[in-house]
Amino acid sequence: MQHNVIKPFGSSRPRCRALAGAHPGCSSRGALVVVAYQKLQKRLKYSGVRKRDSPEVFTVSPDGSDAWRLDAVVDILKAGGVGVIPTDTLPAIVCDLHNKDAVLRLYSVKEMDAKKPLSMLCPNLSTITQYTTGFPASNTPGSPNWFNTVRRLVPGPYTFVLPATKNLPSQCIDFMSGKNIHRKSVGVRLPADPVCQAILDGMAGPLLCTSVHVPEVLSPDTEVPDVGSILEAYGSKGLDFVVDVGRRVVVESSVVDFTGGDPLVLRHGAGDVSAFE
Repeated sequence: MQHNVIKPFGSSRPRCRALAGAHPGCSSRGALVVVAYQKLQKRLKYSGVRKRDSPEVFTVSPDGSDAWRLDAVVDILKAGGVGVIPTDTLPAIVCDLHNKDAVLRLYSVKEMDAKKPLSMLCPNLSTITQYTTGFPASNTPGSPNWFNTVRRLVPGPYTFVLPATKNLPSQCIDFMSGKNIHRKSVGVRLPADPVCQAILDGMAGPLLCTSVHVPEVLSPDTEVPDVGSILEAYGSKGLDFVVDVGRRVVVESSVVDFTGGDPLVLRHGAGDVSAFE
C-alpha cells in the first residue's frame, strides 16, 4: 500500500557543497560554517580528540555480546569526537549533545546546512522527558494515553517529534550571528539495537544524530551502507570512528509528530503506526 509522506522537521534544502569549498556562489551561512570549523581545528589540538589520518573502525558483534569493545568509542565521544554507530534503522552520525565543538564537526562531516535540525538518540524515556515536554494528553475524548502507548512500542524504530524544553542544549547554532536559535521541537529516538544502547549507557545520556547518506547504488528503503561505503563518504571529512556490525537490511524509522497534541504520522517506516492513526 502506498502512503503519502510528509517530510518531517520542515522541508529539506539542497545540500550546500560550499562546506567542502566547492561552490563559491553559495550563501554566506555555509562559508561561515567552514570558517568556524577551521578555527575549531586549532582548539582540537588541545582537546582530548587526537587528529586521525583515517577513522578508526571498531568491529563488534551485532548482539552486543562484546560491548566492552565500545569503551573506546564512548571515550572518543566524550572527548568531542564524531562517529558512525548502528541503530535499528539506518546508521547514525553522532556526537555528544552537550559539546558545541562536536556539533559543529558533525554538521561539517555531513555537509549539512546550519539550520537543518538534528535528532536525539536517547537511552530511556526519562531522558526524553528531560529535554522535551513529553507526550501530551490527547485532545480527542476517549483517545489512549499516548505515553503508555509509546512505552509499549519502544525501544523500537520510531522517531517522535516533541516540543522541546529549555533544557535542550544549543545544538542548533546560528553560525551567522553566533547566537542560539530557539528550538521549538526535536525528534527523539530510542533504538532497539544492543550496540547503540551500550554506547548510550556508556554516555549516560543522549547523543545528537543524523542518518548516514545512502549511496545511489543501494536502495534507501532496505539497505544499509557497509563500512567501506561509509568510509568513502565521510572518511576524509573529519569522521573519527565507525562502529561496524556487518551488513544488514533495515527500513527507515516511522515518524510521529506530537507537537500538535494528537499524533500525526509523518512517515510510514519500520514501526507499526496503527495506534497513532
